[in-house]
Amino acid sequence: MQQHPSQHPVVIGDPDLGVKIMEFEDEDDFLLQQRRSPTPRQRMRALLRQMRYGPLGRLRNALFFLGTLLIFGWIMLPYDNIVRLSLRFNVKKFQHYLNSHPVEKWLFAPPAYPVDLGTDTVVIVKTGYGTRTRANAWFEALSASNEFRDFLVIADYASKPGQEANHHGTPLPIYNVVNQTLSSLASAASLSNPRVAKYLLFAEAIEHGEEEADKLAKSTGWEIDALKFMSGLELAYSKFPNKKWYLLVDDDTYLVQPSLKPLLAHLDSEVPYYLGNAVGDFRIRFAHGGSGILLSQGAMSSLILDSPHAVRTAHLESLSETWGDRLLARTLMRAGVYLDEEYSHLFSGEPPWWAKIRPDRFCSPIITFHGLGQPEKMHQAGESFRNVSKPLLWSDIWDVYGMSRPWRQSTLTEDELAKPIEYANWDHAGGSGGEVAVVEGVEKAEECGKTCYERGRECMAWTWEKETKKCNLSPWMIVGEKVEGKVSGPNGKLARELEMVCLGY
Repeated sequence: MQQHPSQHPVVIGDPDLGVKIMEFEDEDDFLLQQRRSPTPRQRMRALLRQMRYGPLGRLRNALFFLGTLLIFGWIMLPYDNIVRLSLRFNVKKFQHYLNSHPVEKWLFAPPAYPVDLGTDTVVIVKTGYGTRTRANAWFEALSASNEFRDFLVIADYASKPGQEANHHGTPLPIYNVVNQTLSSLASAASLSNPRVAKYLLFAEAIEHGEEEADKLAKSTGWEIDALKFMSGLELAYSKFPNKKWYLLVDDDTYLVQPSLKPLLAHLDSEVPYYLGNAVGDFRIRFAHGGSGILLSQGAMSSLILDSPHAVRTAHLESLSETWGDRLLARTLMRAGVYLDEEYSHLFSGEPPWWAKIRPDRFCSPIITFHGLGQPEKMHQAGESFRNVSKPLLWSDIWDVYGMSRPWRQSTLTEDELAKPIEYANWDHAGGSGGEVAVVEGVEKAEECGKTCYERGRECMAWTWEKETKKCNLSPWMIVGEKVEGKVSGPNGKLARELEMVCLGY
C-alpha cells in the first residue's frame, strides 16, 4: 500500500554531496518544526555546514590548494631563478616609489648596534699592477683621525720586499689573489682559457720588466679584474673571520668614515647584509664595485662557509664574466643573499665635484666617492674631507668645496630667491642628454633659469650654453667646475625647501 506524499520522510541537505543536515518523519512534522524558530546554535551550525560544503566552501578549498602550491613552488625555486628575480625587482621598485624621499632619522639616533671601525671592520683595497701608484695615494688620503686599523690589499700581482703599500709608515703586503683563483680551478679548465693565457703573459712581463707589463695592463687589466673578487673575499675571511663588517673598495674610491659609522651602528651585522650603489636590471641587481661594497658577517658566513659550491662556481665563471661586481652579486644570490637597495643612495659612483645631488638624497649622508684615479685627485679629496668629523650629507658637499650655498643667504627675500641664481662660466647641471632635458633655441640664460624653476622638483639645476643656445635642465645638481661659455645655477627655491626638511631632523 502506497504512502500519502505527506507521510514521506523529509530530508534537509544536499543530495549531490551526500550531506544530510536534518530529517523529519513526515511533512506534518516538517511543517511543525518549520513554525518553530531555530536556536542561534542551530543557525551557526547550519552556516558552518554551508561554508564547508557549499559553493563558497569549495572555492575556499580550491584557493587554499592553489596558495599552498604557489608557496611550495616559490620555496623550491632557485634564488637566482628569473621568476623570483622579476617579482622581487618589481616589488622593490614599488616600495621605492612609496618611499622615494627617505627620512634618515636613524642617522642621529642612539646606535642600536654599537660599532668600532678599528676592531669591527676590515677594508679590502682592490688594486692592480696597472694602477699600483694609486694604492699609496689611497692610504695617504686617510686623515690622522682615521679609525680603520685592519686592511687587506689585493691585486693581480704580489709585492716584493720594499714595494708594499704604505700606511703612514706601516708596510702592507699586496696579495696576488688572481693566482689563488687559478689554483682553485682544474688545470685543464684554466690553461685552455683565453683570459688565463693573457694573464700568464702579463705575469711573465711583470717579472721581466715594467714597460711591457704596463702595456699589457692597459689592454687586459679590466678582464683580469674579475678574477680578484671571490678570492679576495675568501682571503679576507680567512685572515679576519670575526669581523662584523667587510668593505671592498677600489683604489680610486674614497670612504667618508663619519657617514659610514652611524650606518653600521644602525644595522645588525649578523643579518646577511649586502649593500652598495645598485645598478643592473631585474635579472641581476648588483652593487657597483667602484662605489664600494659592504658585506656583513652574516653575508660573508653565508657565502664562504655555507655555500662552497657557489664559490667554486664563481671561480669558474670568473674566467668569462666581464664585471667582477656582477659576478659577486650572482654568487651571493645563490647563497640566498640579495642586494639591499634601501641604502643604495648613500653610495656615489662619481668624484665629489660631480656627485649628483638629487632631491631624494639631499638630506641623506654620503659614504663613498669614486673616480679619483689620479693620485693628486685622491690627495685633494683627502685634504677636502680631512676635517669632517660628523656625518656628511649630500648637500654638505658644497660647503666642503668652499662654495657657499646661495639659497642660505639670509639677505635673500622670498621674491629674490624665486629668481634664478646665475654663475658665469660654470656647470651645475652636469652635461646634457640622458636624464638631463635639453631645450633648444633659448636666447638668454635668465630664460633657461626660469624654465628650470617652473619645473619644480623635476629640475635641481640648469645650464645655458651661450654658443648653441641650449638650455640643460637637470634632475640633480653638482658642485661642478669651471666651463667657459656656460651660465649655470642651482634651483635655489627647491634647495631651500629641501633644506628645511633636513633641519627637521
